[in-house]
Amino acid sequence: EIFPMSYDEKISLWLKEAATLIGEIDVGTISEASRALIEVREIKGTIFFAGNGGSASTANHLALDLQKAGISPIGIRPKAISLSENIGLITAWANDESFDVVFEKQLEALGKEGDALLIISVSGSSPNLVNAVSKAKEMGMTTVGFLGKDGGVCKDLLDYPIVLNSWDYGWVESGHVVLHHILTNIFHETSE
Repeated sequence: EIFPMSYDEKISLWLKEAATLIGEIDVGTISEASRALIEVREIKGTIFFAGNGGSASTANHLALDLQKAGISPIGIRPKAISLSENIGLITAWANDESFDVVFEKQLEALGKEGDALLIISVSGSSPNLVNAVSKAKEMGMTTVGFLGKDGGVCKDLLDYPIVLNSWDYGWVESGHVVLHHILTNIFHETSE
């Protein structure tokens, strides 16, 4: 079995691909989305997060980081809830109705006008996330997405779609974690 490149060469190539993808992220959209989410924090609104699979883990991680590390210099703590966290509730909705409603039903119960929803998705087209974004917009919430590929269905539904233009789910998911830490740092350093 012959590996076409040395491990060093292949790893260097992968790191270059990851750095290129991160370097191509639209800074302006990140900045606009961050300002919009800071405004939600300022009116004491709640920011909800949702994702599937590895993106569910990123949604959970981002919610905890904003609550713990996203406290502003003057002590303002964001309200952050991951809709991907409660496996009992997710499976109850999925079992009784459909997996397509597991996030929108939680938003109906917990969300209100002036809140925000941030979805994390490589495809941007998962039916449960499309439904959640539609519900959030119907409720008067700000919508943000960390997306991959071409942004999928959600790209045109979201107020602030941030697209990492790659079909490699691993690099997209890694880029989403970079965005997550950028957002946490912005929350921690901003006192508006």
